[in-house]
Amino acid sequence: MEILRHLVEQIGPRWAGRSGAAQAAQYLAEKFSQLGLQVETQTFPFVGWEVDEPPTLEILQPEVGHASVALTEYSGSTPPEGLEGELRPAGQAGIVPGFLDWPRYAIMTEDNRPAAYLIAHIGLGGWFAPAIPLANPEPFYPFPMAILSQADHQRFQDWLNAGERIYVRFRARGHYAEHFVGHNVIATLPGKTERAVVLCAHLDTAYGTPGANNNAGGVQALYEVAHKLMAMPDRRLSYHFLACDATEWHYLGSRFFLQEARAHGWIHHILAGINLDTVASGDQLYFLAWPQSMRERAERVVDQLQLRERLRAVEFLGPLAGSDHYSFIQAGIPASEILFWPCPVYKTPEDDMRFVDAKMIALASEIADALVRTFEEEEVK
Repeated sequence: MEILRHLVEQIGPRWAGRSGAAQAAQYLAEKFSQLGLQVETQTFPFVGWEVDEPPTLEILQPEVGHASVALTEYSGSTPPEGLEGELRPAGQAGIVPGFLDWPRYAIMTEDNRPAAYLIAHIGLGGWFAPAIPLANPEPFYPFPMAILSQADHQRFQDWLNAGERIYVRFRARGHYAEHFVGHNVIATLPGKTERAVVLCAHLDTAYGTPGANNNAGGVQALYEVAHKLMAMPDRRLSYHFLACDATEWHYLGSRFFLQEARAHGWIHHILAGINLDTVASGDQLYFLAWPQSMRERAERVVDQLQLRERLRAVEFLGPLAGSDHYSFIQAGIPASEILFWPCPVYKTPEDDMRFVDAKMIALASEIADALVRTFEEEEVK
């Protein structure tokens, strides 16, 4: 657990474009180099977003009080004094379209136009969710926005169902910034062929969290898979272990990695991308696998490792967004993600070593290793 502990306790929050993420990349490059792998660090500029003032939401009617909200990267700003308006339901926001479609509210001005939006966080798998920092799902439309806790969403629903008018004052300030730089670490284990599998885990965190579950645990599992594959006898395929940055900013690190692979003419060598994200706690497996050929591999691994007996639930998902596997899907490359749930401290300041289960990280690396070996078996055939 050395890598996880260092990322969480020595470095701490690793918001992309800031010093924490850069320190994490440097540390991981050194650790993978010590394994004897070929290591490259990619740097890339990106349009980021600065926090000028965290969001606040005052309730003016029907009862005076406050609601819990968290920042939304790539959102617009309110005036310094905030903006007032009536809160009304405004459909759904596709955080992960088709899987996580959360209720949306608009704050309406006196001339009946939407001035800002709030997105209610509905917890996955029955988790009663707090407000957590997330990126604007449509960053090209920078309305002032924030994420609303599930408890406050329920309170608003109760008022609306009772015919009450909800009037609020919302304040949030941030701005786009061009000085951000991301850092990917790519550790390569050459094989007997250029055909390769990419295993990845993001090194960055959401704003203000040490990110033990999201996603230092995934990086620890990635490192352990590298250990396993280096010891594999008669290994044929090549492997790239990608610790990518800026996942919390619309998967920019993995997207840049694949852009460069395409530009340099070797993207067609990539057989698959396997992503490890949020694997340090929980007793349920969400196993994303696309296309059908990858789904069949995942099902074989679940049976081989008897995961239905070892976990409370196993659920297969299709080609959904949500993490770096989606960059591979968009590039037309078979992809899989391994994710354990629930994680009650997901993207919160409490996501530290207290909520880490080393056995789950070991299981994540075991699953990834077994999935990789299905490709090795095909290579032999």
